[in-house]
Amino acid sequence: MNLARLAVAGGFALATALALVARSMRPQAPLPVLGHVPAFHLVDERGAPFTEASMRDHVSVVDFIFTRCPTSCPRLTARMAELQARLSRGPDDVRLVSFSVDPENDTPAVLSRYAADAHADLTRWSFVTGGADDVQRAVVVGFKTADVKTARGAGDYDVVHGEWFVLVDPAGDIRGYYPTGTDEEFAALVHDVRRIAKPGPRRDAVPGG
Repeated sequence: MNLARLAVAGGFALATALALVARSMRPQAPLPVLGHVPAFHLVDERGAPFTEASMRDHVSVVDFIFTRCPTSCPRLTARMAELQARLSRGPDDVRLVSFSVDPENDTPAVLSRYAADAHADLTRWSFVTGGADDVQRAVVVGFKTADVKTARGAGDYDVVHGEWFVLVDPAGDIRGYYPTGTDEEFAALVHDVRRIAKPGPRRDAVPGG
């Protein structure tokens, strides 16, 4: 009797394990298309042109910051640096883009210093600014996120902006908006980046090795 019960229990455990394996092997539903990045004309931290074409043919993860921000931006930039580290040995077709929402203050030179402080790999992570109207159109119309100035007093101001990370595919389609306040939320972003990135050699791979 005990042997029979053990056999039933073992069979149930095996069936459960097989079901879990089968579920994990099912193809995942494709990520939705939530919009398309329109044309824009801005510059990066070197003063070089940066347009929507700069984001084509590779996956991009976008965030919105400004260098004088004392609250959410340091956290967002730290998360972007963490993403840079996570992807440093992954596919080469993933790029990171930080749009400044304070272009009056965040000139290319200011963003270059900010990038250095963030230990940004500028071959994969760009910091973007430009004319105020051009930035507003790119951020609000293009990426559909907030960008609103609020007065602090004495001629100073703050900027209320989206705290999402935006995932853009190689065709320029927006595939997701991600909060990254928790490790679970950040892991979801990393997972989806890897889903749509092209498989490729690790950066530390030796050709022919």
